[in-house]
Order: sequence, then structure tokens, then C-alpha cells
Amino acid sequence: MISIGHFHYCFFERSETFIHHQLASLKRYRPVAISLISRNLDEFSLPNGVHYDVGLALPRPGLQFLAPFRYSALKLAAELFCREQIALLHAHFGTWGAYALPLQKSLRVPMAVTFYGQDMSLLPKRTIWRNRFQKLWKKGDLFLVEGPHMMAELIKLGAPREKVALQRIGVPVSGIGFRIPKIKSDPHTALWAGRMVEKKGLMDALKALGILSNKGIGLDLRVIGDGQERAKAKRFVQEKGLEDKVRFLGFLDYQGYLRELKQADFLIAPSRTSSKGETEGGAPTTILEAQARGLPVVATRHADIPFILPQNYPYLANEADPADLARVIKLLLDDRKRWPQIAREGRKHVERFHDLKATTQSLEKHYDRLLTERIR
Repeated sequence: MISIGHFHYCFFERSETFIHHQLASLKRYRPVAISLISRNLDEFSLPNGVHYDVGLALPRPGLQFLAPFRYSALKLAAELFCREQIALLHAHFGTWGAYALPLQKSLRVPMAVTFYGQDMSLLPKRTIWRNRFQKLWKKGDLFLVEGPHMMAELIKLGAPREKVALQRIGVPVSGIGFRIPKIKSDPHTALWAGRMVEKKGLMDALKALGILSNKGIGLDLRVIGDGQERAKAKRFVQEKGLEDKVRFLGFLDYQGYLRELKQADFLIAPSRTSSKGETEGGAPTTILEAQARGLPVVATRHADIPFILPQNYPYLANEADPADLARVIKLLLDDRKRWPQIAREGRKHVERFHDLKATTQSLEKHYDRLLTERIR
């Protein structure tokens, strides 16, 4: 079986389950994953491949992000990839595609790079990264994106159109039990899940909850995740007297997250462009998982979010607009008799376009094409 080398800073973060799904679902290719550090390997194994980290080459703690510039780290990664006889290199995030250029040169293999968000929205605002990406566009062979918005943005940054291709995010639909949501009266329970950073819109969700609470609408919010906005979010909840309506759960493992999906009435995913210009690039995977579960979703018209929902989806708010978000949440609650229909349409959409089996086949076809072109 042909081996594909995967390169990233860390395999596998809980907030990046979509990357683990990609690697662990490969059937015709063997993943050889190399990262600078590793996390959560007890949760995310690779039964179809192998994982190494080059942690021994790291400098002292706190300086991990200097490691890509260290000759010893790249040298060790190159030796491991060479030993495993990889035929193709696949870097995850444009950042690590740029860092992997010396590996590609050393190994003399084609390279694919998947972009995910920050790498194509925030980093290119810096001259050093614009220059690095210009080199990447020339040397890289394929740049994968999850939706048409991200594709257009990447081409604007200079990526050659002929090198950019669509690779939808896949979720294990068969492993996410579907259920028709129950039609009930208030209070309802909304779920928010993600990293607590500005672009994920947690503060907008809390402000919308406050607006609805002031109008006497019964709604509770369960929050999964952690990050730099956690303290700010908790202060807001306390200041607005929302302690009895909001529960912070911290990061959960994947099964714990799925259990929360099972208990919630709907998902709220109010992504936005941050004050620094960071975007989702594509769209949160949580929207796909919620639809697979049968949950209605309230989201925003941001990046590729409309692309991963059924056509003409009515529960989209303007981004960075808590008042409009509150309006859309109320619209969904008023439409709860339609929830069974919304659930079936959402599940059908994910089964058709984002089932992990189909997205894996798509990824393997990209590999086929790159390797065939290299032979020619």
C-alpha cells in the first residue's frame, strides 16, 4: 500500500477532529503522520497507519513554534518520511505547507496542502507570510479547500486556479445517531461548541441570549470549549445575571461532545470576522455534526457556512449582529413545528455531500491524480 506523509504541528487536537477523520478513514493509502508534538492519542488512534512526533528536537517549553526553523526537527522528519517511503506529502494548514517546503525538496515528492481558516485569512495580512505563500504557490502541487468561498479567497491570495481543488469536510454520519427533535414548550437548550476565540462568535451568542431573556423567552445555553475569551464570557454572564441560563462545560472528548448534541434542541454557530481579520475560511464542522444528529442550526452568513447547509436555509443571521442573531433564534423557536422537516433535510444534506466515506474517496482521488501526474 502506498504511504502518504502527513505533516502538522500537532496530531491530534480535540478541536481538529476533522483532520483525524481524514487520516483514519483512508482505505487505499497508508497515512504516515509526523507532528512536532502529539496530544490525545488515546482518543485518536491511527489503526491504518503510523504516527511519529519529533518532540526530541523541540527547544525548551514555550518556544515550540520556533521548531519549524530548527534543522534538527526537519531533518528528523525527513528521515522518518524517507524510512516510511512516502510517495506524497500532505501538509495540514497553509502554515505547515510553507514549513514543509524543505521536506518536499529533500524527499522529491509532490505536496498537497489543505487550508482551513486562519492560515488564509489572518496570516496573509503579514508581509512575511505573503512572501512565504508566494513560494508555496510555486512549489506546492495541490491546494485543497472546503468550499467555494475559501477557494475564491485563496485564488485572490495568488494560488494558481489550476492547483486549487474542492475537498469537503467529512463527518462519520453513520456513527452519529439521527433523531427527530421533540416539539416542546420553553425552555429550550442551545449548544455552542468550539474554541473560545473571537471568530467563533461566543460573545454574540451570549448577547443574543441576554436579549431573548429580557423578552421573557426561555432558553438555556450549554458551552463546550475553552480559549482566550473564556474569562470575558464568564464576566458577561455574571454582569447580565445569566448564571442560571449558561453552563460552561470546558473541552470534552469527542464522545462527550456527541452526548451533548444528543441532549440539545439546536446548535448555535454565530461565526464572524474577528477584529484582526480572522475568519472561519470555510465553516465549523460542528454544523455538519449537528445536522447529522438531526439538530436545527442557527448560524451566520459567514464564509462557507451557507454552503454546508441546505439550499435557501432560513436560519442565518448577519454576522457580528447579536440583535439579528436573537431574531433568528426566535424565528427558529416559533417554527418548532417545522423541526422534524428541518432535521430530515439537514441529515439528507450531510449524507449527500459530507459523509466521511464519500469525502475519503474524494481525497484519495486527489492523491491518485497527483501521483499519476508525477509518473508522467
